Amino acid sequence: MTAPAWLEVLNETLDACRTHGRADLAERLRRRRDAPPGQIRLGVLGFPKQGKGYLLNAVLNAPVCAVGDAATPAVPTEIAYSPEPAATLVGRSRERIPVAVERLTGELGARPAGTLSRVEVGVPRELLSAGLVLVDTPPVGDPRSPRTAAALDLLAEADAVILVSDATAPLSAAELALARHVRTWCPHVVLALTKIDASPGWRAVAERNRAMLAEAGIDAPVLPVSAVVRQAAAKTGDAELNARSGFPELLAWIAEQAARPPEQSRALLAAVGVRAAAAELVESLRDRIDTVAQDAGLGQAALLQRAQRRADDLRRQNTRWQNLLSDEITDLLSDAEYDLRERTRKIVTTIDRTFDEGDPAKVWDDFAPWLDNALAEAVDVNYTWLADRAEWIAQAVAACFGAQYDRALPDLRLDGSGVEHLDDVGRPKIEKFKIGQQAFTGLRGSYGGVLMFGLVTSLAGLPLINPVSIGAGAAFAAKTIKDEGGMRLQRRQAVAKQAAQRHVDDVFLKFSKECRDAVRVVQRRLRDHFTGLAEELADELTRERETILAGTAERERRTGHIRREIDRLAALHQRAGELGTIAGRQQRRELSA
Repeated sequence: MTAPAWLEVLNETLDACRTHGRADLAERLRRRRDAPPGQIRLGVLGFPKQGKGYLLNAVLNAPVCAVGDAATPAVPTEIAYSPEPAATLVGRSRERIPVAVERLTGELGARPAGTLSRVEVGVPRELLSAGLVLVDTPPVGDPRSPRTAAALDLLAEADAVILVSDATAPLSAAELALARHVRTWCPHVVLALTKIDASPGWRAVAERNRAMLAEAGIDAPVLPVSAVVRQAAAKTGDAELNARSGFPELLAWIAEQAARPPEQSRALLAAVGVRAAAAELVESLRDRIDTVAQDAGLGQAALLQRAQRRADDLRRQNTRWQNLLSDEITDLLSDAEYDLRERTRKIVTTIDRTFDEGDPAKVWDDFAPWLDNALAEAVDVNYTWLADRAEWIAQAVAACFGAQYDRALPDLRLDGSGVEHLDDVGRPKIEKFKIGQQAFTGLRGSYGGVLMFGLVTSLAGLPLINPVSIGAGAAFAAKTIKDEGGMRLQRRQAVAKQAAQRHVDDVFLKFSKECRDAVRVVQRRLRDHFTGLAEELADELTRERETILAGTAERERRTGHIRREIDRLAALHQRAGELGTIAGRQQRRELSA
C-alpha cells in the first residue's frame, strides 16, 4: 500500500527538524503524524480571566471546567463522550487515577505540582458522541511558564482551536500574536468573543477584532457569545434567548469541524504543520547565514585589516630597528675610541708635567706603578662603559618592536677588557751623572780656567799657576759641572717622556682594537637576534593570513550547505502548499533562499 503524499512530506520535514537540532518541531510533527484516527481534537486557548471555562461549560451545558475563583488546572483537560460522567487523572508516568466528577476540583488542588500530565473527563453529550474531544488548556501567560508551554502543546494534535477573548476590549498585541501562532499551526481557528452580555460595546469590539485579524492575515471568524445568556436560556428553554447567546453559531462551527472527512483533515493538518515547521527552520537557517555573513564580513575584514596593519608595522619596524642598530653601533665605535683617546690623553699630559718638573732618575720608581694603574683604570672604565652602552642599544632596538617583543634580551657579555694582560711600562735607559763623571767634567772646566787666567797673569810676572788662575779654574769647574748636569737631566726627561708616551700609544692601539672587536661582536649578536625575531613575526603573520583565508573557505562551504538546506526546506514548503491546495485551502506565500 502506497503511503499518502502528505505522510512522505511530513516525514522528510521531520528528519530535517532532527538534522538541524529542532527536537521540539520534530516532536510536534511526530505527534501530528501519529495522531489516532477517528478523533477530532478541538482546543480552547486564551489568556486568564477571558471566560474560557464558562464558554466550555456553556457549550456542554454542564459544570465541567473550573470557573470563577476556583483553581484552574495547570494541565490540559480533555473532555470526551462517556455514557456516564467520569473523570480520570493521568500522571506523568501514564498512571491513571479515577476520581468522582464532583470531587475533581478538590483532587486537582490536592495533587503536587508537576505530577499530572492531563485530566480526562467524560460526559454524556451528543455533541461529543462522534469522537469530538474538547481540550481545555491552562491560561496562556508568561512565555517561559509551564502553563503556557502546556497550553501551546495542544497545537501538536489539535484539529481546530477556539481562541477566547472577552468583549471588554479589542485584542491585545499578545492575543494577536497568539492568534497568529495558532493559525500558523492549525488551519481551523475561531475567535469566541465572550462576555457580550456585560459589554455594551461588544459589536464595535467584534468589528475591531475582525479588522485586526484581517490585517494580520489570520482567516478566523469572530463569534460573539454569552455564557450567562446561554445558561439562562437552558434553564428556561427559551430558543430565542439561546439564539441571542451566540452559541448556536459556535456549536455549528464545532459541528462543522467534527464532520470533516478524516483523511482530508489529516492531509491539511500535515500540510499546515510542515509549512509551519519549514518556515521556522528556514528562519533559523537564515539567521545562521546572517551570522556567518557577519563573521565573513565584519569579522574577516577586521582580521585582514589587522593582519595588513601588522604587516605594515612589521616592515616599518624592520627598517627602524636596522637603521637604529647601524647608527648606534657606528656612534658606539666612535664614542668608545674617543673615550679611550681622551682618557689616555690626560695620562700623557700628566706624564709631560711630571717629567718637565722631575728627574726621571729620582721619580721613575714611583711613576711607573702610577702609569700602569692609570692605564688599567682607563681601559677598564672604557670597557665597562662600552658594555653598558651595548645593553642600552639592545633595549632601544627591542623597543622598536613594541608589545611584540616578549622575550629576553640577547646575552651581550663580552670576554673582558684584558686589563690583567696589560704590560708594565718598561724602564728607559736613564743615564745618571755620577761622581767620577762630575770630577772629570770639573777638571776639564778648571783646566781651561787655569790656563786662560794663568796666561793673562803671566804678563804681570806671575807664574802660570797662581791664586787667581786657581780661583778661575775652580769657578770654571763648577760651571762646567752645572751645565753638564742640566744637559744630562734634559736628556733623561726626554727619554722618559718618550718611553712613557710610546707605552701609552701601544696600550691605546691595542685596546682600541679590542673595543672595535667587542662592538662588532655586539652588533652581530643583536643583528642575529632581532633578525630572527623579525622572521618569526613574519612567519606568524603569514600563518595568520593563511588561517583567515582558510576560515573564509570554511565559511563559504558552510554558507553553501545552509543555502542548499533552505532550498530543500523551501521545496518541502511548496509541496506542503500543494497538499493544502488539494485539501481545499488557499496556498500562501512560498519560501525561498
